[in-house]
Amino acid sequence: MHKPTRTAATAAAGVVMALALTGAGAVATTATASAATVASETVAQGWDVSGSFDTQQECVAAGDAGLADGSWAQYRCVLFEARWDLMTPA
Repeated sequence: MHKPTRTAATAAAGVVMALALTGAGAVATTATASAATVASETVAQGWDVSGSFDTQQECVAAGDAGLADGSWAQYRCVLFEARWDLMTPA
């Protein structure tokens, strides 16, 4: 399998797994074949990186804690270079 095809297949599997793990929660989780593009577009659209985590579960827990204490009204966990970045509104 060629690298771009393999990357796209892996990204698609990651999206399916992320949706299965988070269910219909308030968390918007993004994992794509072009993670660098997603991360740069997210930052450009008024989002800041508020943390970086080894697992999606750690990222979601930190995001939920920020919601609970009023630090932010929404957040996203974005897979970027094998790390989960907690993105919050700027």
